[in-house]
Amino acid sequence: MKILKLSTLLAATTAVAGPTLAQDAPDLPCDTVRVVVGFPPGGGSDYQARVLVDAANEIIDGTELQVVNISGQSGNRGSRDVVESDPDGCTMMFHLAAILSSYFTGRVPYSWEAFEPVAMISREPATYAASNNDNFTNLDELAAFASENPGEVTAAVSMGSDSHFFALQLQDALGVEFNIVGYNGEAERVTALLSDVVQLAQVTEQTAAQYFGNELTALAYMAEERSPRLPDVPTGGEQGYDLDLAGTRGFLLPAETPDEIVDYYADVFRQVLDREDVVDELESKGMIIDYRGPAEYREWWQATSDEWEKLAKNFGVYNPRD
Repeated sequence: MKILKLSTLLAATTAVAGPTLAQDAPDLPCDTVRVVVGFPPGGGSDYQARVLVDAANEIIDGTELQVVNISGQSGNRGSRDVVESDPDGCTMMFHLAAILSSYFTGRVPYSWEAFEPVAMISREPATYAASNNDNFTNLDELAAFASENPGEVTAAVSMGSDSHFFALQLQDALGVEFNIVGYNGEAERVTALLSDVVQLAQVTEQTAAQYFGNELTALAYMAEERSPRLPDVPTGGEQGYDLDLAGTRGFLLPAETPDEIVDYYADVFRQVLDREDVVDELESKGMIIDYRGPAEYREWWQATSDEWEKLAKNFGVYNPRD
């Protein structure tokens, strides 16, 4: 089963040519810059990265960017590749805040400080979906069923990732305990839902919405307001569970990458997000554009790290290693 057709999704981003960069490109020791995505093709991170890289290559005069999927270990194989790469501008990463949860749970010995933040791109509120079963269709029913049938609700997450932390927050709010199992990225989680191997998972609109109302049940959209693309899906707050759970994605370079390279790429992606066609394409699939340059993105990482460290300790999963 094909989860996502990238050729169709990318078509809209090539319709309008972008401006030529005013800032000169730095002299890089490579012809192609690897943009590492730590998950397989077909999921939300891969989709966004390809839209953004495709648009960036239209306004870059010189070295080309190329998405490289290095999947495994909930994105950690990819992030490790970037950490171990030379800080010369030839390798960057498009990733989530899962760097933090992987560090706090002891899955990797490095945190966000192993990278140079370049640009935050977007936020995406979590959408929770259920497999095609008759046990629950909303959060109250999920809470009741999980309470009456301990261990029977299997929830798919990417272990040590933000989806893992969000699932812990959800079960805490519902007052239940899920049987949490790990999958490598969203595409695998959706496949497990469709086959009823798992009964609950966090999904994205562009990957799972095509199955809502038929093969999957949308339980909740975890933001303050309903998604304009899923107007019939209630928020968690509407159901009495006021949780604001959103995944963020952005670009990072290895630590100690020179400022001129960091600033250059930050400007590239700022110009990409000045393109109305790119923004429309991303927003049509559930993303909320939230561009932040290097300084603001660094501040975000530090504040989020402080918050997630408290969560890891509260949920009993705090086990960092150096």
